[in-house]
Amino acid sequence: MRQFILGLIVAALAWWGYGKWNGDAEGAVEASQRPAPGVSAADRVLDDMMLAGPGPGAAPAASSTGAAAPVVPVSAPVDDATLAAIDSLLTRVAARDAEAIGKAWSIVSARSAADAVLRRRVHERLATPGDDFAAMLAGLGPHNAFLHSAEGRAAAQKVLDVALAQADPEAAAAGTALLTLCLRGRIDKGDTDARAFVDQAYQRYRVVADRWVCDPANVTGARSYTVVRGDSLARIAQNFRKQGIKVEDGTLAILNRIHNVNALQVNQRIKVPVAPIVAVLEKRSFGLAVYVGDHLLRLYWVGHGANDHTPVTEFSVVEKQAKPQWTAPDGNVYPYGHPQNILGEYFIKFRHDTYTGFGAHGTPMPETICTQSSAGCIRMLKDDIAELYRFLPRGAAVVVRATESIR
Repeated sequence: MRQFILGLIVAALAWWGYGKWNGDAEGAVEASQRPAPGVSAADRVLDDMMLAGPGPGAAPAASSTGAAAPVVPVSAPVDDATLAAIDSLLTRVAARDAEAIGKAWSIVSARSAADAVLRRRVHERLATPGDDFAAMLAGLGPHNAFLHSAEGRAAAQKVLDVALAQADPEAAAAGTALLTLCLRGRIDKGDTDARAFVDQAYQRYRVVADRWVCDPANVTGARSYTVVRGDSLARIAQNFRKQGIKVEDGTLAILNRIHNVNALQVNQRIKVPVAPIVAVLEKRSFGLAVYVGDHLLRLYWVGHGANDHTPVTEFSVVEKQAKPQWTAPDGNVYPYGHPQNILGEYFIKFRHDTYTGFGAHGTPMPETICTQSSAGCIRMLKDDIAELYRFLPRGAAVVVRATESIR
């Protein structure tokens, strides 16, 4: 028994360190040859548990929208160090410590036989009684580790139901908060259950967003404008851009539910957003979210730089090109339509004082979505880049983050 405990601690000391959530919603969880400063022996034992893969006797995961799979107890011995570490963690969970809650969901998602019995115990302590949205959301932790277990997705489903049962203004804010949390942390291409949950949550949220965020009468964070004779969306947008408001005709169309830009009516009232429009790429989940002020407008799955080449920074949109030519890394220039032009139909060029050549574009290789595969640009599906090209205005910020979850 002592040799087993010593082996766990030595392995953790030798190979694992972790970084915790910070105020900018960016973190890092990385392998190390030395333990992170201040990490207790109990935490190192827990980290080793979370790194364990599926083992015999582990309960199979249920579907992303189904009920949580029952945990099948196994007879594998549990050492005293692990029990003490779990007790310490659950004390912190009871005190609603965000880091402890995130780690607890990571343990629930670990499917090794050695901790199958303990997972039930941890999951039971994670339950949030009642239907208070803020408390339920906090019960999911500071990152998306909950997405990687059937139990966690079932908990998130309850949070989603409570969020969208509210009146539209509150539902839009709550849905934004939940979906933003879902993108904070790792979702790999093979995590089909996690992505399926995000997809169905987003589709339900879109009903509220299209009804409330895109309501011309909802002028929160916006100005109301009355159409006059001779107006067009392009002309209206140009006039507001002269006032420093970053909008374009596509922005006005999507936020006012205008499907035919040639059918404006005199005295028609539309809203012009003055709240910033910001695109946020979460690298670890491959999610690109676009916000208008505090509300989520659109969410896309994307690819980005091979070998983590896309920098964690803030860009701004400087130019938008339809039917772009592509300059390859070797200097060769390929016109639009050339078989070796990888940009697709649209290119949204980013500006940065240090990093050059970055942007968002389509791809003839849709299988690379949700992978690190580009030279650094954001790769998008054909319909997604067409929509983003239409409404993301020049001057909008594009923020790149790399929030980690403990897995």
